[in-house]
Amino acid sequence: MCRTLVDGADLASFAGGPFDIRAVVAAIRPRTFDGAVLDTLPWGNFPHGENAREAVRLLRTGDEPARNAMGVLIGMCADDSRAAAALAVPSLIRIAADPHHRHRADALGGLAAPARARHFGVASRDELLLHRSGPQHDGYDDYGVEVTGYPAGWSVAAARAAITNGAPVLLPLLDASDPAIRIDASYALATATDPGHTVRSAFATRCAKEQDPMVRAALVLATAEITRAHPHQPATGWIRELWQDRAQAPEVRLAAAIGWL
Repeated sequence: MCRTLVDGADLASFAGGPFDIRAVVAAIRPRTFDGAVLDTLPWGNFPHGENAREAVRLLRTGDEPARNAMGVLIGMCADDSRAAAALAVPSLIRIAADPHHRHRADALGGLAAPARARHFGVASRDELLLHRSGPQHDGYDDYGVEVTGYPAGWSVAAARAAITNGAPVLLPLLDASDPAIRIDASYALATATDPGHTVRSAFATRCAKEQDPMVRAALVLATAEITRAHPHQPATGWIRELWQDRAQAPEVRLAAAIGWL
């Protein structure tokens, strides 16, 4: 697909097909991420797909090399190649939701990596916490293409859709006993679509009873990110009140000020 696109093929001709990561991820049924299903997924249709499949396999089995497996997936995203990592997201959510899995923290900490596109150049206020940096102007939308030639917007959309579908199993992690799990859960859930404000309501509920200022700061930033993508005036007003409230912890006020900007 990437080669034919370079040669001038129409991106729309691939939409909804086996090379469209959005369609492939959407076809994965919830709660079916066992080893057999893992091997039936079309990893080879996407750049570095076999590396991603092997990384997920290692994470699932908990074998010793698994400590580096999550780094492989995050590295793909850092190198601007997210499609295969997006295909791994449903499996990572399943691992993250298992309180007995030895690599749940690693899976949770990296599962949102393909759900965020990189911004090149100098970071500005306009780019902060943005899901998109401008209006859609062609078939590739404003995300452009990854280094492999794959449409970056398709990868990001697939990862976000998977996280949205997995939100019911990720939301309980906001109440986990480990503060790091609560922080990483909020970071992942910040990329979900939230038309019913379910995620934002969960952030607010957790923030109201949260005692750790770093976790509260993470919840505020997560609320800001999801609200920047999906405007919600009550959430905007809440963030504005927080950064002006001198009774709040400095970490929370700083996070709220960043979110307000």
